[in-house]
Amino acid sequence: MRSKRLQREIDDLVAQGWRIEEETPDRIVLVDREFGSLASHVLVALLTFWFTMGLGNVVWAAYNYVSKSRRRVLWEERDATTCPSCGADVPTSADYCPSCGEDVATVTEPNGGIACPECDAIVTDGSRYCPSCGTKLADAVDASS
Repeated sequence: MRSKRLQREIDDLVAQGWRIEEETPDRIVLVDREFGSLASHVLVALLTFWFTMGLGNVVWAAYNYVSKSRRRVLWEERDATTCPSCGADVPTSADYCPSCGEDVATVTEPNGGIACPECDAIVTDGSRYCPSCGTKLADAVDASS
């Protein structure tokens, strides 16, 4: 179940034309795509119609669809984390687990972790998106290779 804050933010973005691309229990990815302005298509048509018979407009629309897409990643805020030792809920403000006394502030990611190439935040191995900046990690890794 989503919090009222997250549901309100989702509703606002959907009302502005954003579409839900991916959804998990604690995160939702929204995308806003566009094909370019009418004026830009008229200009492309005037400049290329005689040569490409309108194919220039299709290419221009595809370019805008890909290059001007915007994504937003919204996260459900959590009031508690899970203790890596005993699995009990631990408030995010606590440094020690109230059940077993484990120091949760210094516990590292159980799966190791990687640094996001865009913002250098630590991301759990296997994550598809950075929780800090929303970068799709597969795309960022492919682009840097």
